[in-house]
Amino acid sequence: MDNHFKFAELPDANGPVGAATSATAVATRPPVAARPVELQQLREAGDLIIGDEPAADRRRPSTSALGGSFASVIFHLWLVAMLATLTFDPHSTLPAPAFDAVIATDDVAAAEPEFLSDVELADPKDAPDDFREAADADSVGQMVVAEPKALATIMTADSTGGPGIAMPNLGPSELVPQGVHFDERIAIKGTMGDAMVKIDAALDHVTWEIANHLQERKVLVIWMLDASGSLKPQRATIANRLRRIYTELGVLEEKGQITARTDQALLTGVVMYGEKTQFVTPEPTDKFDVIHDAVKNAPTDASGIENVFGAVEQAVHRWQKYRTQMGRSILAIIVTDETGDDFDHLEPAILTCRRYGAKAYVIGPAAVFGRRQAFVPYVAPEDNKTYKLPVDLGPESFALEVAALPFWFSASQYEFLSSGMGPYGLSRLVQETGGAYFLTTMTTSSGLSPLGNFDPQALKVFAPDYRFATPQEYINDVNRHRLRQAVMHAAELSTKYKPGSDPKLELRVTSQNYLRQLSDAQKTAAETTYMVDNILTAFSGNLEAEYEKESSPRWRANYNLTLGRLLALKARAYEYNYACAQLKQLGTGDIDSRSNRWTFKPSRKLGSGAGTRKLALEAERLLKRAIDEAPNTPWGLLAQRDLNIPFGFEVIQKYDPPPSRFERKDKTPAKKPVRLANDEKAKKKSDKPPTPPPQPKLPKL
Repeated sequence: MDNHFKFAELPDANGPVGAATSATAVATRPPVAARPVELQQLREAGDLIIGDEPAADRRRPSTSALGGSFASVIFHLWLVAMLATLTFDPHSTLPAPAFDAVIATDDVAAAEPEFLSDVELADPKDAPDDFREAADADSVGQMVVAEPKALATIMTADSTGGPGIAMPNLGPSELVPQGVHFDERIAIKGTMGDAMVKIDAALDHVTWEIANHLQERKVLVIWMLDASGSLKPQRATIANRLRRIYTELGVLEEKGQITARTDQALLTGVVMYGEKTQFVTPEPTDKFDVIHDAVKNAPTDASGIENVFGAVEQAVHRWQKYRTQMGRSILAIIVTDETGDDFDHLEPAILTCRRYGAKAYVIGPAAVFGRRQAFVPYVAPEDNKTYKLPVDLGPESFALEVAALPFWFSASQYEFLSSGMGPYGLSRLVQETGGAYFLTTMTTSSGLSPLGNFDPQALKVFAPDYRFATPQEYINDVNRHRLRQAVMHAAELSTKYKPGSDPKLELRVTSQNYLRQLSDAQKTAAETTYMVDNILTAFSGNLEAEYEKESSPRWRANYNLTLGRLLALKARAYEYNYACAQLKQLGTGDIDSRSNRWTFKPSRKLGSGAGTRKLALEAERLLKRAIDEAPNTPWGLLAQRDLNIPFGFEVIQKYDPPPSRFERKDKTPAKKPVRLANDEKAKKKSDKPPTPPPQPKLPKL
């Protein structure tokens, strides 16, 4: 018989439902009214007196009975007096809530977990200052860490997705039953960490987490490493740092307090995942050399596929006996540089982890803000050309929640901005299993813009809602809020109607082609206007009343940024079109004598009419509100970039005299070639076309 929870509804007459019960059997007494036989026997024995019986049938109490009653009264008075002296300490540890369940177990009881003594381990925050500075030197899209904090306090998110609350420091037996399967409903929410650090600092945090669990019981650590070629540097770093980690944990030559009281306190398994899952260590081991070699010599998967969630499900299910039969904590430490390709396995992985009490920890990249992919530059050795390789790094939310819009005036550095949060799937895995996500610089982080020093504390209130397991759940929630529905629809439309980047901002013309060049430039502005107008159909009606009712800071920021940037882009397109129309008023004589090179520069002066001025004012209002309500965040940064560039255009006109047809551009006399005796053979060889370089083999990240 499998271990599981059986839920039984107990009658109200017996007390509150869900009282603590035995782990082997539960005997429920029916209420008094349901036992007529017992009532009759008590009545016949004379031990039960019920009103309205004849006085002759009643027995006179004996002297011994009166003495017992007197003693009982004295005892109860003493008990009341003692209870009155007790005081309640509001800071004392509260008892764990009773589970509304009956636990059925196998005939063979699981081994009782062996709890361990206290551990003396240095807190990561005590690292020297020079180490902390080096750990943060490569941060991308996050504020530097002053003091990495140990995740000693478990955090739980409330039902509205708000900030977590600190849980009491309960012992393991107070949280969940030992040696049995978990009810999927019982879980402690995880945390997204504090800020971005280098992988060395992230490993220090992981060491602290392992040590904390070892103070309570034995632990199984599963290192789950991304097998793609892009993660080779991180795997090498882990391999080089393993000795320090395991020495600090006391499982090598200098054992320490953890292993002084028990044998094999820490077991470790190594799993590589890519297109397939590979168990590099067939079974967990406590031998350091085996662990080190498994990580150092782990094979690379060239498929470019990263089935991370399926690997978590397989690993925890395969080694669940270490929890159910041996009472160990299971910590799955995932090291990855992308989002993962098997999102459909996310929920089975979460259920498996919760069933066996496994916690997932992720050392991974930040998600790209409001996009699914970023691009990593790669120089091919075959032709020395730079290629952009796509990498899956987002989004940070279940679906796209801000419109993907271009910036005018060469602002490509804002296109792939770090969100300062992990990708949604990996973050939900951490959140639902009670682990932690450590934002870390990875090889793929080069695909993110280096802009943006975001305050991690400020970002916490803008974290997405991690409750949604299916698209339908997410859509149902969005559809309950008209503002959210409009913003999400606009984000979806922006992937279909893609506004162009800035049009030509410098034109060199002649009297024969200037009208055609201006018409072509106006077409680009008209296309942008058409695309923006299609996206703006999502914002039908006045949504300001909905905005006032919206409780989520994230969705308020999404609304301000998306609508504000759309209106700003439309105003710029109108102004650019107007500036081109003004230049068409020039005649051919002007072009030939004083104006043939035009440079478009931003201006605060708007000339296309009252409608454009109204658009610009509304765009400024929304963008300023985004900055005020979401400072030190990607929303505030992008809104500030749009506000920094005025919406109008000023055209700087210059004149470059055309060169004469008979005038040589190069005034130096031409040199006569000197021919050698064997030039004929060299000439024949040079006539052959050069051999093209080999086609580059681009890696799959």
